[in-house]
Amino acid sequence: MALIDKASLLMVPSTYEAGKLYNVLPSGNRAPDSTGENSGYDQTRADFDFDRGSNAAATRVNADGLIEKYRENLLLQSNQFDTTWVASNGASVTSGQSGYDGSSDAWLLIKSTNNFSNINQSISASGVNTYSVYAKGASTNFCLRDNVSGTRLEVNLNDGSITLQQSGIIVANVEDVGDGWYRVSATFNEVLSVVQIYPKFNSADVVSVTIQNAQLESGLAATDYLESTSVTGKAGVLIDLPRIDYSSGAGALLLEPQRANLAQYSEYFEGWSHKPNVTATSNYTTSPEGLKNATRLQFTANGYLYNSNAPAQVNGTQYTLSCYAKRNDSGTQSFGFFGNGSGSVDSAMALTNEWKRFDYTYTATNISQLGLAGSSGADVSVYGFQAEASASYPTSYIPNHGESGGVTRAADSMTLSNLQTNNLLGSNQGSFVFHYKPYNAYTGSTGKIFDFRIDANNRVATYFSSGTLRLFSNIAGATNFNQATTLDGDTEFKIALAFDTNSTLVYINGSLEYTLNGFALGLTDFDILPPTNGVKLSECSWYPTKLSGAELETLTTL
Repeated sequence: MALIDKASLLMVPSTYEAGKLYNVLPSGNRAPDSTGENSGYDQTRADFDFDRGSNAAATRVNADGLIEKYRENLLLQSNQFDTTWVASNGASVTSGQSGYDGSSDAWLLIKSTNNFSNINQSISASGVNTYSVYAKGASTNFCLRDNVSGTRLEVNLNDGSITLQQSGIIVANVEDVGDGWYRVSATFNEVLSVVQIYPKFNSADVVSVTIQNAQLESGLAATDYLESTSVTGKAGVLIDLPRIDYSSGAGALLLEPQRANLAQYSEYFEGWSHKPNVTATSNYTTSPEGLKNATRLQFTANGYLYNSNAPAQVNGTQYTLSCYAKRNDSGTQSFGFFGNGSGSVDSAMALTNEWKRFDYTYTATNISQLGLAGSSGADVSVYGFQAEASASYPTSYIPNHGESGGVTRAADSMTLSNLQTNNLLGSNQGSFVFHYKPYNAYTGSTGKIFDFRIDANNRVATYFSSGTLRLFSNIAGATNFNQATTLDGDTEFKIALAFDTNSTLVYINGSLEYTLNGFALGLTDFDILPPTNGVKLSECSWYPTKLSGAELETLTTL
């Protein structure tokens, strides 16, 4: 019999949805596929409940090697222009028109003789947002407008040229999508309460244009269109979605503690308030996200940049800065991080022509700002700046598009209940195997990785502390065993624990680490909690019996 046939549960990070991570075994716990084929299975018996709270700040590296974020179309009825949208000053809309995508989902928008005939939608948004719509027609000044400050972008739809881009627009883009259609977008850093579409701005001419698929979203660039209805459209790393991360190649479940990015603008470097001797150009090149939203920094002399709206540093607090960067030329140049308000390079980046994430950890000695610095002539591209307080290492990227107090990503956690009721473990015996790797080195960090328990006083758990792996058991509030194994801070490893009332065997990477007294514990619930620096979990399997030493050696050999 193959060892896998003895397993009562097998989790490999493959099938998941918001709030759930589905196990391969038991086989009746698969999620329904797109056809609903598996919808008859019991999906509540042995799958992990996943939680990250009401939080949309998490990212992952996807299977294409690109940073993937939470995405949301903040507009309602994004392609139903006769619903949430309001036609003003004699404008009218008619559905059923030929669209840019070959459908008949486009709309004819006609303006009256009123100079300011438009359609508009009320919205509540702030920070860096990109507003876009597909448009076609013989209009010489088709217009997207923010009606709070009145900032507008005007485009000639005959050739796609921009005829007016007001100073409140960070960047504008007109993409030719074929057959006379353009995707027109404008990026604002403003408080938005209304967005508008004008067939032709400030003109008494009766003009018609065809429009389709409007979108308003956080960030410097328009992403793939998300349909919205009476609720906003959402995609990407959703709230409570388990993150299958491919930063190490194969997909693994990324579990991290709570962290915050204090940098007010993590991508909009033009918005940083102090930039002596630095010219910043937004959307200069393609970023690690796969969008053209990375910024070019050109240093005309020795210079630096920081954002005075970010929270001031606290003396004695450890900070970790991180940023993606690459050079734009082959010249010798100095560029990197600064802390404690020095304004000069404290930690240089070894730049190449490829994107790489760099980090710098230090302890603050004053309340000055932190940021980036470079020498005269430095020409670099940057993306995803992050500042984390009380941190000895960087966590995964947390986008911040304008929150002055920082953006917080909540901790990942998973729970599976009723272990014995569901026959996942035997009566006072069982085995479990975990295959995982630290997200960052363990040195100096402490935190649980898995925790079997009835309650806080009756549990079996493992945690990391200062480069060691510790296993412990509490029975009725008293420590039953507490053992430590020294680990390489960046080791990939498999650990197995097999127990009954007589003895407990612990194997790590194919070797018996120690044999302990057995214990009687009617385990009921199981939690996976991120240690201080996070882990990437590749696989876990459970067995209802205590496996032999030979079997544990086989299961834990890398």
